[in-house]
Amino acid sequence: MKPRELVQALRALGLTQKQIQERTGIPQPTVSKIGLGRVSDVMSRHYVALLAAYEQRMKEEALRPAPHYGPPPAGD
Repeated sequence: MKPRELVQALRALGLTQKQIQERTGIPQPTVSKIGLGRVSDVMSRHYVALLAAYEQRMKEEALRPAPHYGPPPAGD
């Protein structure tokens, strides 16, 4: 994934730009610029931080309990 796609994916997974900043150490204005494609050359440490945040968020999503769509349990 490209840096812009990572920011967009993190946003789609429910993170705000501020939360991305907290997880990556990348200043929020830079997160915004990356997400908008206004940064042509992202520093490698920023790319690695975005990738790690994305992988961590995906793990969190995988561990979330699935919603229960069946009928409610029978009560006594």
